[in-house]
Amino acid sequence: MFFPEKMLRVMIAIEPDHCDSVVEVIGQKGLLHIDQQRQQRFQSESEANRVNTMLALSRKYMALLGITSKKEVIVSVAALQRLLDETENNLVRMGAEIDALAFRLGESKLELDRFEKALALKSALAPVVDVEKLSTELHTIRMRVAMVTMEATELLRIAMKQKGLLLVDQPLLEQTNAVVLFYEEEDESSVNSALNTFKAVEVEAAYLSEASLRSYQQTQHALQQERSALADQYAGALQHIENRLYAMMELEHAKSALREAGDRVILEGWIPQKYREMFLSGIDHATVTFADFEGEAPVMLETPPAFKPFEKLISSFAYPRYGEINPVIPFAFSFLLLFGIMFGDVGHGLILALIGWSVKRIYSDYADLGQVYFLSGLSSVVFGFLYGSIFGVHHLLPHLMFTPIENIQATIIFSVGIGIVIITFSFFLHIVTALKRKEPSLLFVSEGSILWLLVYWFTIGIFVKALVQNLNVTYEVMALVGLLIIIFVQMLRKKMEKTQAVIDLFREFMDTITNTVSFLRVGAFALAHGALFMAVFSIAQIISESQGASFFYWLSIIVGNSVIIVLEGVVVTIQTLRLEYYEFFKRFFKGGGLPYRPYTLGEKNVH
Repeated sequence: MFFPEKMLRVMIAIEPDHCDSVVEVIGQKGLLHIDQQRQQRFQSESEANRVNTMLALSRKYMALLGITSKKEVIVSVAALQRLLDETENNLVRMGAEIDALAFRLGESKLELDRFEKALALKSALAPVVDVEKLSTELHTIRMRVAMVTMEATELLRIAMKQKGLLLVDQPLLEQTNAVVLFYEEEDESSVNSALNTFKAVEVEAAYLSEASLRSYQQTQHALQQERSALADQYAGALQHIENRLYAMMELEHAKSALREAGDRVILEGWIPQKYREMFLSGIDHATVTFADFEGEAPVMLETPPAFKPFEKLISSFAYPRYGEINPVIPFAFSFLLLFGIMFGDVGHGLILALIGWSVKRIYSDYADLGQVYFLSGLSSVVFGFLYGSIFGVHHLLPHLMFTPIENIQATIIFSVGIGIVIITFSFFLHIVTALKRKEPSLLFVSEGSILWLLVYWFTIGIFVKALVQNLNVTYEVMALVGLLIIIFVQMLRKKMEKTQAVIDLFREFMDTITNTVSFLRVGAFALAHGALFMAVFSIAQIISESQGASFFYWLSIIVGNSVIIVLEGVVVTIQTLRLEYYEFFKRFFKGGGLPYRPYTLGEKNVH
């Protein structure tokens, strides 16, 4: 849980005659992360390209008909390969009907765009002229309706005036006018030239008719019915074809990593150590060799289900390397701690937790976000009890710690203290990671090393003794300078450039100070939370006095609290992530790892 799962390097030597069946069995186990970096294209690419093309086509048809994927267990991929021609024929047969429907739907979409433009033009011109009525009643006089930019409208008006033709215009959109031109047949070429010159977007008279619109709507309804009928007819077949092709694509992709070695073909990759025996069972006609692996390998994180959503917040920043400490648990606890300090209120926390729980239950696509806010709300409740705050009221609950808005100095000291604890914890995580990865140089040279930890605490000690206790710090300063000299020598050995070493030393030393100062924002937002409550109560009191009714007082309280929950909930989340990514992760989390993605056929993947 605290470190990624230990991985074993696997080499599988397969008898060539049984290559397909062995690779298929491996895929059904869903345990092997294949090393694709050693691809030698043992297999021909033509079959894989054919499968990929057909898979893309099947998914295109499913999207056109609104058919969702439906997973099914594939018993034998090798048997499916023998049916590839049949699958392709079925796909072509269904595709002929679907493509024809897609073409008509595309044309229908273009027609809809024309009708929408016509409706907008009719509405804009309605105060001065009924273009729909005139489109059917005019005989000797011709009419054209179009959309023209405001600048072009003036030029078009001048051109039509010179020809003695009538132009009527009305504002349509920002910087766009609706125009209607009236002319006789002999002026047709002049009108065409003018409309083309000024890039007018014209709508044909047929689209101005309500009868034409009703006819279009009937056609559109018939097309949607045809689409639904085709979806019902082909849903099962297309879902089955997609599953077949996806399984074949995965098999072909796995086979592309095979390489020849004497009378065998070799497949290499990694599996979690705990699945070693499970992987061995059922693999015949092949020799499997395991080796303990040192270095970079795919990363499999084992995180408690409650904290799984925090994995996504971390992977959006970077994925941990093999051997690094699993950052999810420390990230989750520090995230919730900081969120609770900045957003501490029993009432707000309960509402936030309820919203998070509801989102998790109702909207499956946002379940992870719901879980994060559910736990964050619970953290807010805990600190709300510590602060004695419920919906901004501080005299209903006992103060287990202190109320931030009434103890500004204590709040600031507390936030800096929390920052020191979190940054120190990040140093220890770095040290543990260095020992785990067996990289002793990281213990003394890198940013999170033991030497920098000592520098950090000597700096804190000097600050406390000199500014708080007014004591002599000569020996502490000498020790700090000595540590910085040692670090400088280490940097100089590594970089072999004095100027760069001095710059890096100064930068990292300043980071140790500014990273701690950054945690002042924790106290600042805790104070802001209380200040917003004061503002809400003050505004509610003013409104109540001016309106002379308690209803408006409570309405203001409810609206104000809602604004605080939404606004501060978002802002505090952003600030917490910023502290996590740039102050906490800075020393122990480098990232750049490769997620464990086992080659899988069917639904038998145990991870």
